[in-house]
Amino acid sequence: MDKFSGKFAVVTGAGSGIGRALARRCAREGMDLAVVDLHEGRLNTLRAELESEGAVVLARALDVSDASAMADFAEQCRGQFGSPDLLFNNAGILRIGETWSHSAADWRKMLDINVMGVVNGLNAFLPSILEEGKPAHIVNTGSVGSLVAAPGMAQYTATKMAVRGITECLAHDLASNEARVDVSLLCPGPVLTSISDDLMGLEPGDNEVTPSEHMMAGQPDFITPDDCADCVFDAIRNRRFWIFTHPINNYLIAMTKSIVADENPVYREVEYDSKS
Repeated sequence: MDKFSGKFAVVTGAGSGIGRALARRCAREGMDLAVVDLHEGRLNTLRAELESEGAVVLARALDVSDASAMADFAEQCRGQFGSPDLLFNNAGILRIGETWSHSAADWRKMLDINVMGVVNGLNAFLPSILEEGKPAHIVNTGSVGSLVAAPGMAQYTATKMAVRGITECLAHDLASNEARVDVSLLCPGPVLTSISDDLMGLEPGDNEVTPSEHMMAGQPDFITPDDCADCVFDAIRNRRFWIFTHPINNYLIAMTKSIVADENPVYREVEYDSKS
C-alpha cells in the first residue's frame, strides 16, 4: 500500500508515544482515524489536534484487553468508516523487576494487555477486512524484546515474544489464504515514549508529551516517536514484515551476545559426565 489519502486507520494505544505518532502520521497522509487509549484526557488532546488537520476522528477510551469492548468499538467503526485499511495493534505496558517479583495478577494484566490486546484487535477487525476482500495492512507492535531477553524484563519479554509468534503465524495464515492483507511486526529499539520514562524512572504525567522527550541530547541511541512512525510507513509502502527502527546490526549483536557463552554466563557450556 503506497497511497493513504481518503483511507481509514485504527490505532490502539494512541494517547502517547508511538501510537500518538502513528495517528498523527496517518492524519498527515490524509486518512481518517479511530483511536483508542485508556487515558481519555490524552485522547481528547489528540483528537483536537487531528481534527485541526482535517481528519475525521472517532476516539474512545477503552481497555484493549476487554474483548467485548473491542468488538463493540469495531462495530462502531464499521458503521462510520467501514473496515480499516491500516490496523495498528500498538497498545502495551511495561513493568520491570526480577522474574520472581511479579504476582500472578501482575502477569495476568501484562498478558491481557500486551498479548490479548493484539488478539482482540485482530479478532475485532480482521474478519470484516477479509470479508470485504480489500487490500489492507496490519502492524503489531513488538519490541527488541520480541527477539532478545534482558534482566528485569521477564514479563515484557514474554509478552513481546508472544506477539512476534502471533504476528508471524498471522502472516503465514494470510498468505496461505491468498488474502490481500499484509502484516508487519514493529520491533522498536530505544524510542522516547512513556515506556522509556518507566525505564529511566521518570513520571510521564497525564499529558501527551513525555518528560523523556526533553532528554534527547543525553540519549544518543533514542529516537523520537515520529522517527519510528517514519520507519513504519516506509515498511508499509514496501510491504516489509520486519520493521526495525535501528540498524539491524544492533539487533544481531544483541541476539548473538545473548546466546554466546563467553558473553552471557547464563548460557555457559557445561561438561557432563557421560557415566552419570
